[in-house]
Amino acid sequence: MSKKIAFIKFGGLCAGGTEKWYQTIAANLPVDEFRVDYYYCDAAPYLGSDFEHSTTDESRLQHMENSTVNLIKFNVGYKDVRTYTHPWVNTNFWEVFNESDYDIITSTRAGHPEFPWLHMDKKPKVDFITLPNMADRETKNIYKTVHISRYQADSWLRAGGVGDYEIIPLFTEHMPTEGPNLKNELSLDNKVVFGMHQRDNEGIYSRIPLEAYSQIENDNTAFLLMGGSSLYRQQAKDLALKNFYSIDFSGNTNEINKFLRTLDVYSHGRKDGETFGHCIAEGMSYGSPAISHSAPAMGHVETIGDAGFIANSAKEYSSLMKKFLDKDMRTKFGERSSERFKKHLSIKGNMQKIIKIFKDCNEI
Repeated sequence: MSKKIAFIKFGGLCAGGTEKWYQTIAANLPVDEFRVDYYYCDAAPYLGSDFEHSTTDESRLQHMENSTVNLIKFNVGYKDVRTYTHPWVNTNFWEVFNESDYDIITSTRAGHPEFPWLHMDKKPKVDFITLPNMADRETKNIYKTVHISRYQADSWLRAGGVGDYEIIPLFTEHMPTEGPNLKNELSLDNKVVFGMHQRDNEGIYSRIPLEAYSQIENDNTAFLLMGGSSLYRQQAKDLALKNFYSIDFSGNTNEINKFLRTLDVYSHGRKDGETFGHCIAEGMSYGSPAISHSAPAMGHVETIGDAGFIANSAKEYSSLMKKFLDKDMRTKFGERSSERFKKHLSIKGNMQKIIKIFKDCNEI
C-alpha cells in the first residue's frame, strides 16, 4: 500500500535553491509507492524583520502542476519572527491541512522549533534542515533529520541536535548539457565567461566576484550575471566594467540551462556564505570549474571540493580567475567538476537515499 506524504513550505513554489530541491524531491517520488500533497503559500511580509522571502515563481508553479504532485495552496498574512517559533499570522493552514490524513509529514526549515510542525504530534516527521547553528528538541516524532552538508550537520550537533540524521546534498534536477546558450546572442563567442546566478536580495550581495573580475578584465573576458541584487549592476558601473552582462533572474529550467551553458567558470559570491550552494552545484552539472570565497557559512567548500577554489580575499579571487584564463586549466578542473557532480551531487543516487528514508519511516 502506498504511503501518503505531506510536504509543507512557506513560499514553497519560489525558485530558491532549497525550494527547488524540496520540489524536486516531491516530484520524483515513485507514484506507485507514494502519494504526495505539496502545501505551499505565496510569500508574506515578516513581522519583526524587513527580510523579503522570494514568492511563487510562475515557471516553478507550472513545473509542479505538470508533475504527479497534488498542490494545495494555503494563505498566510504575516510571518511573525518576533516569536522564536515564527508563527504564521492570519493563516487558513489548519483549515486545509489535517495531520491524520498522512503517513509521513515533511518539512524543509531552518532548524529551530517552528510553526506549524511544532504543533503536530500524531505522525512521524522527516525534517530537511538547511540553515546552520540551530536545533529543535521540542517538536515530537522526528523520525530522521536530513542535513545538506557535513558543515551544516556539525553546526546542528553543536547547537544540541539529537536523533538519527543523514547527510544528503541539495541535488538538482536533470540538466541536459547539450542545447542553446547565450554566447552568440550576447556576442561572447570568443570570450572566457565568468558568472553566477542569484536571487534578488541585497542581504546576500557580495562585492568580491566583480571586484576580482575588474582586476583581470580584458577584451577576451566577460562576466555574466543572472538575477542578483541591483547592487551588482551599480558596482559594475562604479568599476567601469566593459564586458559585464546582466540578465533577468528566472526559475524556468530552460532559461537557467541556457545561462549555465554560457559560463566557462562559475564565479560564486555570497556575503553570508552557503550551507551547501545549490547554485554552484547547478553550474558544476555543466562541467564548469568553480570559484567562491570564505564567508560566515562555509558549506560551499564541500560542494566545490576539488573542482575549484575558495579565495580569502578579492585579490586572491582575482588571481584564481587569472589562472582560469588558461584553457587547459579550465579543461582540467571542468572534468573534475563533471565527475564530482555525477558522483556526489546528481539526482539519481541521492534520490534513492531519500526514497529509502520514506520507505523505512513508520509510526514512532
